[in-house]
Amino acid sequence: MPLVSLDELLPKASQNNYAVPGFNVVNLEMIMSAVRAAEAEKSPIIIEYTEDDGARIPLEYIGQFASCLAKKSDIPICVHLDHGNSLRAIMSAIKSGYSSVMYDGASLSFEENVKNTKRIVEVAKSIGVSVEAELGQIGPGEDNYTDPSLVEDFTKDTGISALAVAIGTEHGVYKNKPKVDLKRLEDIKKETETPLVMHGGSGLDTETYEKAIDIGVSKINYYSAMSNKVTKRILNELQSASEHHEIYLQDSVDLELKYFEEEMKKTIRLFRKKELMN
Repeated sequence: MPLVSLDELLPKASQNNYAVPGFNVVNLEMIMSAVRAAEAEKSPIIIEYTEDDGARIPLEYIGQFASCLAKKSDIPICVHLDHGNSLRAIMSAIKSGYSSVMYDGASLSFEENVKNTKRIVEVAKSIGVSVEAELGQIGPGEDNYTDPSLVEDFTKDTGISALAVAIGTEHGVYKNKPKVDLKRLEDIKKETETPLVMHGGSGLDTETYEKAIDIGVSKINYYSAMSNKVTKRILNELQSASEHHEIYLQDSVDLELKYFEEEMKKTIRLFRKKELMN
């Protein structure tokens, strides 16, 4: 199956009432786990890497590795640059095998966000790369929420493939139960046919996922809760093993591959709403 863009995944998800998980990764092992999970569940996924993580592993390496595995898989997989803040990073990602990019101009004025996003869309779509953009800022505070009255103009003027919306979710692990503004999400959906994206998707309750997907969320970014859970499992298991024998780096790697695949398979089923029917 060829490497695919958001344009080949999200409209189908929207029509069939499920969401595609956008798994944020931080290393090569997580990419391998994500591909294995997708193949086990026979369900499409999005592998994402954030521009800021490029200080750890260059985004070019991630793109080349992920796109290589995606092209060898029989499952549709999109390789996506998450929160690209600079044109340099976005162009580098496109050249390195990413089939989709996100331009994050949410902190700019509406006019600047539209101008920059439109420019990136023109370049990216001319070579088959999809573009996600953000309107409103993900995080606490209703002042940051997406204004439904701006959605139609933003999506039509930019021609984006997906819109990340701010409705009360946050990046990271939640310390308190989030208050997701589903009514605002409904109002946003009324203004556009562009597939909607939920950032800060970790750790929400099953009912919130179900309602958001039913309203029109077609892509959910997922990392923090999963990473936190897997890391704790690895630490506990290595600590226990070290009491009986020597442990080595590969022990950690093997556990990482295993546990991330397990969690990713659960997430795929949840977002396809399979878990909800059991």
